[in-house]
Amino acid sequence: MTPDIPQDWSATDLTVPALARMRRYTTWTLVGVVAAYVCLIGASQPKPSAFPATASLIAGALVCWQCAHWEEGARPAVAGSALVASYAVAWAIAITHRNPMEGIAFCLSAALVTSVPPLARWRWSVLAMALAVLPVAVLGDAKAVVGVAAMMAAAIGLFRGNRFGFGLYLEIDQARRATADLAVMRERYRFATDLHDIQGQALHVSRLKLQLADKLLDKDPALARAHVREAEQLITETIAETRRLAYGERGVTLAGELANSESLVRAAGIELDVKGRAPVGHPLDDLFALVVREATTNLLRHAHAEHVLVEWGPDSVRIVNDGVRDGMQGLSGLARLGERFAARGGILKTSCADGTFVTSAGVAP
Repeated sequence: MTPDIPQDWSATDLTVPALARMRRYTTWTLVGVVAAYVCLIGASQPKPSAFPATASLIAGALVCWQCAHWEEGARPAVAGSALVASYAVAWAIAITHRNPMEGIAFCLSAALVTSVPPLARWRWSVLAMALAVLPVAVLGDAKAVVGVAAMMAAAIGLFRGNRFGFGLYLEIDQARRATADLAVMRERYRFATDLHDIQGQALHVSRLKLQLADKLLDKDPALARAHVREAEQLITETIAETRRLAYGERGVTLAGELANSESLVRAAGIELDVKGRAPVGHPLDDLFALVVREATTNLLRHAHAEHVLVEWGPDSVRIVNDGVRDGMQGLSGLARLGERFAARGGILKTSCADGTFVTSAGVAP
């Protein structure tokens, strides 16, 4: 929105409490300023004739009525009556009493009309200014012409500035609403990601356990039952984790993700080797936790891993797994994590070669 091309607010819901309060404040401030000017001009009319003051107040009242609907320009009947009455009074008093200040009512009315679409173009404002100075120009009063032109310019600035300011307020309100909607979407995405990680890992390992139990059912029933019990226990833990997530009781911690990852990897029958110790209280602790979670999910879902190596450094982690299939490079979850690492001064890289997938994360050098 720009000052010279005001925004059309016909689709804006001005009944929203905050917008309604702002509109009332803007409207009645504007009406009060216009009414004060009109009363001052009416009181300054020559005496003893009552015609100038009466005509001035009538025209001013119509203009105030028009100003009460400034954002839409008032109904055509009201705007037309205010324009005609104020222009007739300007001519009448300019001719009979040579008082150019009476043109202020027309200046205000015309400025309001030319600040509302579809007349919100500078050519209409120039035409309104020409009409405003015409009564005093006919009388040949150069100073009066300059005065009326200045009044018209001030009136145009008043209404266009008012619309511009209110438009900025609407943009701020829209930005606030968009920010609130974005926060809701981010929270939904976070919840969906956590739910995917919790249930995706557990369901995949449970499926493997049940498949293995099915194969051992005839050969070794006791071992098959043990696998079934492990799958049942894992499902029970997953239900509890899902409940904690739903009630907002589940937080992401590096220690928790390490324990969960180790349990899942070993439950899947994958050899796990951990070198070094995970950092404690690191600024990127939560992101390291998410890397461990995402890497565990990927190797369980997208690889036939037999061995996993986790190497910890003071400011880094490196996770290597074998059994890689085609298509693991460029996984979307790790790509999004890479963006979050970069935003906090870290770096996350992935590579895939010779059936091995490597995930490296840490503080950027």
